[in-house]
This record gives sequence, structure tokens and C-alpha cells, in this order.
Amino acid sequence: MTRTPAASPPPASTAGLTSEHGTRLGSRLTMVLLAMLWPAQMLTVAGVFTSTSQGAIAQHFQTTQIAWFMTIYALVVALATPFVAKAGDLFGRKRVMLAILVAGLIGDLVVVLAPSFEIMLVGRAIAGLYGPMAALVYASARDVFPPRYVGLATGLIGSSAGIVLVVCPLVAGWLLDHTGFHGVLWALGGGIALGLLLVLVFVPDIPPTEERVHFDWAGGLLLGSSATVLVYALGQGGTWGWTDGRFLGLIAAAIVLAVLFVVVERRVAEPLLDVRMLARPGVSTVLAGSAIAQGTFFSAGTMVVFVALYPYIPGASSGLGWSGTHTAVVGTPAGLLVILVGVGAGLLTRKVDPRLPWRAGLVITTAGLIAQGFFHHNELQIILAGCLTNIGAGLVLSCAGILLLGVVSHREQGVASGMAVMLTNLMNALTTQLMFTALNSDRNILNGTAFYTDDALSNAYFTLAACMGIALLLSFLIPRVLRPDQIETGTTEQATSNR
Repeated sequence: MTRTPAASPPPASTAGLTSEHGTRLGSRLTMVLLAMLWPAQMLTVAGVFTSTSQGAIAQHFQTTQIAWFMTIYALVVALATPFVAKAGDLFGRKRVMLAILVAGLIGDLVVVLAPSFEIMLVGRAIAGLYGPMAALVYASARDVFPPRYVGLATGLIGSSAGIVLVVCPLVAGWLLDHTGFHGVLWALGGGIALGLLLVLVFVPDIPPTEERVHFDWAGGLLLGSSATVLVYALGQGGTWGWTDGRFLGLIAAAIVLAVLFVVVERRVAEPLLDVRMLARPGVSTVLAGSAIAQGTFFSAGTMVVFVALYPYIPGASSGLGWSGTHTAVVGTPAGLLVILVGVGAGLLTRKVDPRLPWRAGLVITTAGLIAQGFFHHNELQIILAGCLTNIGAGLVLSCAGILLLGVVSHREQGVASGMAVMLTNLMNALTTQLMFTALNSDRNILNGTAFYTDDALSNAYFTLAACMGIALLLSFLIPRVLRPDQIETGTTEQATSNR
């Protein structure tokens, strides 16, 4: 039997936050926000740090399979997300946050200590268990913060990626220049450890939103397996060929598993996912559009490795051969814009339809990626084109979580956030593979490492722009959504009584 927040009061610590700071964001709530924001953004930190170091890793281990450094992480995230999201509802989200933080720390330690590329991939797989952290954080926001601050807090959690895009490239670039990729990976492990401490000390206990019932293992395995097979197929498609029998067979298997999942979920008493929720146009369009948009943006962030950090080799590589620090400095203005635009979007959506800044962000991001495809040959071009992309990205990252809050109920938030994270990782795997397909259209292999020409770099950006364009088209199918000040939350007596 499902237990809604109305059936049980919020925990003492959360209630105290609300009653004490019902009209302003005090120091205690600020620390809670930081404690939730940090581990959520460590996912983006991991993306920046690992993408910054992957070129050096590929050359160190002399492998042309560096794409799997990212893909295997997405595979595990896709498999783990439905289990983690449901576990947060059943056992309490703080407990599950701590468990996956520990898993992420262990995985990152395996990666940094790995004596071979194969062992490193094992570590990345273990670290992937940390991937659903953002789903737990977003689902917890409406339980922790007063109603008037839910939209602002959610927007800040999303848009704080701008801080990552400003500070972390500088840190990662400096570490790469002075300590090699091992220093970058050690720093990543330290960030996960700090996130573990912050959650342990400052995040209040959030009671389970559902009674502990028999866990839907069949549904979880079918959904996770379908997602995993799909991601693996997309990862291999560029190598095998998109019409190869193996690729088509895996796609067919993923579809069959997805259909079986729907059949099972419609029959079990306590399903892992209420598939009827996805039949609602608001939920399906928001999840699909935000997953494609965010997945594409994260894929685009890895392009800096091939554009700036890869060396210039006449006839073989069109990289600019910059140092990590120089690359980070050039990218700083664009990162700052994500912060400024994201904060503004979080405030704006309290007064306007969130779909408007969302669509504007998609238009601007698409235009920015096209501009990057044409102009990526010097500092000024990269700064201007990158700023255009990140103005749109600030709107996209900030509004994604807000849109989801506006189309699902409090009881559905955990599962919906879990689906959002899983779909974003699937789309990230898909768009990354499409990006590598475009890059591989004109590559040269030297000493076991692939290098890319200018045409290849341009084609990759144009491919990503097309993906963002698909998200833009989907945005016009999203029906009316609630503004943050209109949604129900689990924090106040008024919201509880209204339900």
C-alpha cells in the first residue's frame, strides 16, 4: 500500500527548517542546499574531469576504445537507476544517497589505481552506481524546502553546473598539466568523499514515501536490461555498422525487453514504474525532451578534448594542442554565463510559464552548436560560440527539473526523477555515439590513438546540433505545466492538508 506524505508528518529536522525559515532562506537551509547541490553536481564534475583526462588516458594505454571509458559508465547508470529510484522511495532517500556515494568512491579509487585500461573500465562500472544521485536529489527537494523555494532550489541545483563549468575545467586543466591524468582522477575521488560527508551531516532524514513491500525485481531487471542492451548496441553501432545484423538484433532485443517490462508492470501489484504515468502527454514529452537536450549538452562538453587538448599533427590531427589550463581559461566565460542565466531562469519561472525559457534555451543552444561547428579554430571563436551555446544551456539545465516538478505529483517525483536520470544517460550514450560516428568519418590512427581532422570536428558539432533540434521540436508538444509556486510539496501543513 502506498503511503503519501499526508499519512505521516515530515521528520523533525525538515519541519524545523520549514517553521524556522518559512519566509526566508536561512543559514541552515543554505547548508542543506549545498549538501544536496554538491553531490548532484559531482556527476557533472566527474564528466568534466574524466573527459579532460580521457585523451591522456587513451595515449597512455594506447587504445582506440576510449569511448568505452564513458559508455560503460552510462551502461551501469541505466541499469542501476530504476533500482536506486525505487529504493529511495522504499527505504528513505538519504540512506540510499549514502550507499551510492560509497559505491562511487570505491569505483573512483579502482579507476585511479588501475594498472590497465581493462581494470580502469571495471572501476568506471562500479562508479556508475553513483549515477542516479541527481534523481534522488531532485526528488528530495520538494520534501526539504518550503514551497516558495522549491523552484529556486531546484533551479540552482541544475544551473550550478555553471560553477562546475567554470571552476572544474581550471582545476582539471591545472592538474592535468602538472600531475597527469592520475592527479585529475585523485581529485575526483576527493570530491566524492566530501559529498559523502556533506550528505551525512547536513541532509535531513526523509521518510520513505511508500511502505516496504515486495520489490519488483522482475520489472527492474527487464527495464534495466532493456536500457543496457540499447546503450551497448548504440556503443557498437559505429564499429559494426548501423545495418549490421548484430546491431539490429540487439535493437530488437531491447524492444522485446521493453515490451515485456510494460506487460509485467501492468500486472504486478506494486510496480517499479507506473507505466500509465508515461501515457500522460506532459510526463512523456518533458522526460523525452529534457533527456535529449541534457544528454546532447553533456556530449558536447567532451568535444573540447578533441578540439583543444588533442595535438596539431599536419595531415592527421586538427587539434589546437593547448594545455589543460589554457583550455580551461578560454572556457571560463561560457561557464560563468551558465550560472548567471540559470539563476535568472530559476527566478523567472516563478512568474512565467516554464516552457517559454525552456524553448528559448533550446533555440539558443542549437544555434550555438552550429556556430561551434563553423568556428572552433582560435580563442576568440571558441569563446564567442561557446558563450552562445551556454546561454541556452543555462536555461535548459535550470528549467529541466522545474518542468518535471510541474507535471508529476509529489508521490510520483521519485520514480519520475529516476526515469529522467536514466533517460538522460541513455540519450547521452546515444548522442556521444553519434558524435563519435561523425568524428570517425575522418580519423587517423597513430600509435594506437585516433586523431581527427577539421571536417570531422565540424561534423560532430553539426550532429549534436541536430540532436538538440529534436528536443526543440518536442518542446512544442509539452502541454501546460505548473509554475513552481503552484506545485504541491511535502514540506508544509498547508500542502499536506490540501492533498
